[in-house]
Amino acid sequence: MLVSDIRAEKILDSRGEPSILVTIETKKGKVQASSPSGKSRGKYEALPFSTRGVDFSVSFINVIGRKIVGDKISFKEFSDLEKLEKMIREFDKTDNWSVVGGNALFALEAAILKAMAMDSEKELWQFLNPKAKNLPMPLGNCIGGGAHSKKEVHPDIQEFLFMPKTQTFYDAYFLNLQAYRVAKALVDEKDKTWDGEITDEKAICPSLSSEEIIILMKEAAGRINSRYKNILNIGMDVAASTFWDKGKYFYKNPEKKLNSEQQIKYFKDLIEKNSLFYIEDPFQEDDFSSFAELLSQVDSKKVLICGDDLTATQPKRLEIAIKKKAVNAVIVKPNQNGSLIETKKFVDLAKANGITPIISHRSGETSDSTIADLAVAWDIPIIKTGIIGKERLAKLHRLLRIEREMRQNTP
Repeated sequence: MLVSDIRAEKILDSRGEPSILVTIETKKGKVQASSPSGKSRGKYEALPFSTRGVDFSVSFINVIGRKIVGDKISFKEFSDLEKLEKMIREFDKTDNWSVVGGNALFALEAAILKAMAMDSEKELWQFLNPKAKNLPMPLGNCIGGGAHSKKEVHPDIQEFLFMPKTQTFYDAYFLNLQAYRVAKALVDEKDKTWDGEITDEKAICPSLSSEEIIILMKEAAGRINSRYKNILNIGMDVAASTFWDKGKYFYKNPEKKLNSEQQIKYFKDLIEKNSLFYIEDPFQEDDFSSFAELLSQVDSKKVLICGDDLTATQPKRLEIAIKKKAVNAVIVKPNQNGSLIETKKFVDLAKANGITPIISHRSGETSDSTIADLAVAWDIPIIKTGIIGKERLAKLHRLLRIEREMRQNTP
């Protein structure tokens, strides 16, 4: 595939903050890719944009684009992205892409992948893996708080999530929507101060405590499960680094402070009491030991102890987690790394060590659906998104289309 034009421009994400859109043209047509941005970013992930600002990242991609256009680089397969990264490394030798920015690199590489797929007259997931046959289950953010909330009184825990276990993606998508509606009605009933506030990710944002929300989520799941045979599970993203300071976790709703040992016991008790299947980032991003201790105290066949800020889609961080037996699941956010080559290595390393990869959106999203195709092509079993909101639905609706395409092509 030869590229005839590459253009980068600044756009706004779902939070109204700057992001980047890359447009690529070839003789077959035009494709676009854009990057999201996170709100609660871990210190080990790539910088989203250049230290010189978003505009510099946009200009950088436009300069690199001119070095690609024409017959200077030919892209035919996924591994050809290494040529691009080698070229960019001549200008950005930093560990966290501080010259170009992880968001900018991801948007460029995603656009190039889409162009290669178009040139091959295939869908992106088919281009990457023509033998792909599995769709991920949606891990949906229903109720939220933490750094994603603008309210003065909100849950300390950042996300409360539903995940169905069904035979089809369509059924799982439908159940999450139903659960969201039930949970919304319950919040309206139980929190008289709630007047429709939502988080960055369009999750319901009440003033209830985390424990009250877990009870509410269980009630909502119970109503759904009574009709659909116990297939809706509950989890949470704690984002503990956001309220950790000087060796303690400071909770505000209600007020309490816990040390690492108390934090371990707190989440172990929550898991056992409420049959939670998923806990993400229950400890601050350097505390491999507490992750490992909690994992050792739960049934790892039934509960996922997941690292996000802990591993930040960085293979080197994952290697430490594997060595310390800290997690049995990890979040995959391509723009946390920037490089799709390195992101794929991260996914493969997780799988090779029995760790469940979970591809994820960011709180500041765009309507780009690349991660949906990557989930299918790389056989990632779970995709984490919001349940509603046009940017979240772009990923979910993309997976619905892929499921239909697979069915139509099945003899």
